[in-house]
Amino acid sequence: MNKGYIQVVFLFLSLFLYVNNKVLATEPKEAIVAIHQYAKRSNARRNAVLMKTISPSIFASEIYEQNKDLLCTNHDEARKAAEFMEKVVAQFLCYTNNKDDYVLSRKYDNDAFLYLMRHENHTNIEKLNIKFHNPNKYDEIINTLWNPNGNKSFGYTYINEKVARVYNPNLIMVQHRLRSDTVSLQGYFYALAIKLELSHGVTVIVYASANINDHNRLNQKPHRNPVLEDTESFTAEIDSESDIRNGQITKFFVNISGYLIKKKDNYVDLTYLNSMDCLDYNAPTFIIDIIEVAKHFFLMRLRDDIVTK
Repeated sequence: MNKGYIQVVFLFLSLFLYVNNKVLATEPKEAIVAIHQYAKRSNARRNAVLMKTISPSIFASEIYEQNKDLLCTNHDEARKAAEFMEKVVAQFLCYTNNKDDYVLSRKYDNDAFLYLMRHENHTNIEKLNIKFHNPNKYDEIINTLWNPNGNKSFGYTYINEKVARVYNPNLIMVQHRLRSDTVSLQGYFYALAIKLELSHGVTVIVYASANINDHNRLNQKPHRNPVLEDTESFTAEIDSESDIRNGQITKFFVNISGYLIKKKDNYVDLTYLNSMDCLDYNAPTFIIDIIEVAKHFFLMRLRDDIVTK
């Protein structure tokens, strides 16, 4: 057995041992009415107005101030970015609130359940429901997840995050670089990211890749998103680094990803949704699984660290 496969086995074994020592929690409750109302809205102008009227948090404003040099001056691009993510958020809420098309894939512990949807074109959508038993940490959870700068370690997998472009304090373009020592792979993706407070105690953070020209000479063909509908309108160009331009690292595409965070009386309910594709067909077929498991591990570690503070 080679080193890569040994590390894969060790990663899954470590996670299994980690998550089997937790306490009992209740089953996920019904989504609140505000979420359903938002997901059902069909008037794009009304949604756009809703987005513009949401005041940025102090934390979001700090990120905005730190990255004002990356502010997009193309007003048409900024408008289309908002319209694009408006559609993505609505579909994100539909996927997170759908209870009929998922099957239970894994019970990590009594506070963390993983569900799987087999979407068309052999695309998977994973949904992790996890509870943080400290409602006072609601803002801290949001700020930790929204922070687009820094490094995150997930066992043998590492992610470096940075802001690539700023549209407003709650709408940005991010670049994530991925490194998996398990299979000696380095990768990246660009995605738009938005943070919205839907109502008091309910926030979403949503990501989606788009037709972003990063000048990767080995991968310039537009990728059709198999998960989102009617989201082909947004295009952008980014001045990427030389290793991306030369095709030296693997390109990923985020079909849809994000967090639905709800503050309850006795806990914070977090739903993490993710679907992504690897655009390098020579990469190991299980690379997405490695990234997913590592992200689940990070969220459960975050839960335990925050609750015990």
